[in-house]
Amino acid sequence: MKHLRYILFFAFYILTAYSIKAEKPVIQSGSYSTWMKNIDDSTPLCKISIPGTHDSGASQHGGVGIITQDISIPTQLRQGIRCFDIRLQAMDNNKLGIYHGPFFQDIYWEENVLTEFIDFLKRNPSETLIVFLKKENGKITDYAHLLSAILEKPEYQTYFMHNFRSDITLGNCRGKILFLHRDHAMDNYPGAECSGWEDNATCTVTLSSKNGDKCFVTVEDEYQYSSVKETDYKTQICIRNIEKMGAEPYNSELWGFTFVSATAVPVAGPIHFAKINNLIAKHIQKAGKKNCGIVLFDFSGSKNGKRLTKALIDSNRQ
Repeated sequence: MKHLRYILFFAFYILTAYSIKAEKPVIQSGSYSTWMKNIDDSTPLCKISIPGTHDSGASQHGGVGIITQDISIPTQLRQGIRCFDIRLQAMDNNKLGIYHGPFFQDIYWEENVLTEFIDFLKRNPSETLIVFLKKENGKITDYAHLLSAILEKPEYQTYFMHNFRSDITLGNCRGKILFLHRDHAMDNYPGAECSGWEDNATCTVTLSSKNGDKCFVTVEDEYQYSSVKETDYKTQICIRNIEKMGAEPYNSELWGFTFVSATAVPVAGPIHFAKINNLIAKHIQKAGKKNCGIVLFDFSGSKNGKRLTKALIDSNRQ
């Protein structure tokens, strides 16, 4: 199935790589570099509305069937994104490259991404970052070897959230990265490991720490459609997952991940579904939602991407 998807990616790339351009990023007044500063330390992390990007590093190569972002990761950080979906592949040069499908994005995990995360946190210690790590291609043994070597470096340990707990608060995590691992790559992993994550589905995922603490996540990650005519359906299932989070009592430890991103390869790519960003932003603003969970989306630098980022950040002030 995965090989078939790559064949479709290549076919779609050849047919449409130059036919559509992503929406030109717009200049945003002000900065969201320290928006978490205004949230109380005692707030559970799972009760904060957090804007995130799907396939955060896929901004350079692969055409409209692959490209999901229109701004770099450093720019995403400055514009308020606090959750990142990072896809990695072990390369022949013994580095972990950022990939989407079979396409290398010309940036590396340690050199261009992890160091950017840490530098940002040094400048903005009020913030915290949630980072999904996932093997995109290649052997798990190669991925595990390189990832563990990087994450075990002594100079990085201060910036990692090592002991995940179901009741973890923003105060626990300020100035740190909380890793959520979608593959088992190391036994002494910082953060939490995800299990039960189904492909192209809405499902319940378990987050587990290396100390045995666990909690559950309602995940909406339905991304493959037959055409853009299913935009309304995709919008509604995103809203349903966000509504579910908003209905949870304050003492609930349920987490929520909502992926607004979608594609209809080989007939349409993520850019064709990006208008959903605006529909979700309008719903959050109109409904006055406070706890939306983590919402990950494409084209975060576009006008609609910035509207969704702002709606999520502002919802924490209601």
